[in-house]
Amino acid sequence: MIKNSPVGLTLETNTLKIINENCYDAIEYRRMIAFIGDSGFGKTKSLEYFRNKNRNVYYVVVEKSMTSRKFYIELLNILGFTNTFGGSDLNNLIKSISFHLNQSKQPNLLIIDEAGKFSANQLLYLHEIRDNTKNNTGIILCGPPYFKKNMENWKLSEKQGIPELYRRIQSWISLEQPTMKEKKAFCAEHGILAELADEICKESKDFGTLENRILECRIAVTKYLKNTKSKT
Repeated sequence: MIKNSPVGLTLETNTLKIINENCYDAIEYRRMIAFIGDSGFGKTKSLEYFRNKNRNVYYVVVEKSMTSRKFYIELLNILGFTNTFGGSDLNNLIKSISFHLNQSKQPNLLIIDEAGKFSANQLLYLHEIRDNTKNNTGIILCGPPYFKKNMENWKLSEKQGIPELYRRIQSWISLEQPTMKEKKAFCAEHGILAELADEICKESKDFGTLENRILECRIAVTKYLKNTKSKT
């Protein structure tokens, strides 16, 4: 029987392993690291898994509609200061974030997902956060391949602040698409085995596409069972 997506399902994939190892390095050595990979490779689930298993890890997602001010207010909320700095300007917001991270008695990790949605100007402000907190906070940036391409283009055109920020990213780590073994394990968790699993895994290059195909199979099976039942 095809199952619904298991709640909290986290497969032990290569992506999860690579992200875990490098997130630990970022905390221990206060590094700034960027993960690059296409949608559906398991980046977000792996980052959320790490966040849920470790203390002093702050995870924030960039939304395209966010202004710079809105993004940094959201980051302050995640740090635990909800509704405290709503009237502050950007400079005060960045100083407040830096202050609260620096006050921590333990090393911190700031994870910024969907970083490809940052504009060049928004990254300029991130440069300040990095400089202000480099002694006790690691930073993870995560986005699709065009995030790195944008950064490289902005660097070559000497966009204000981008060459300096680019130099501060100590590693660019490319993530690979799921293996056939990983995709079959994903299918097994949904109750799909044998020939059907082989077929839809070959058609799906990532977990997002695979999940959509599993949903289509579940809908088809549900409709078939309903029609069969109505005829008896």
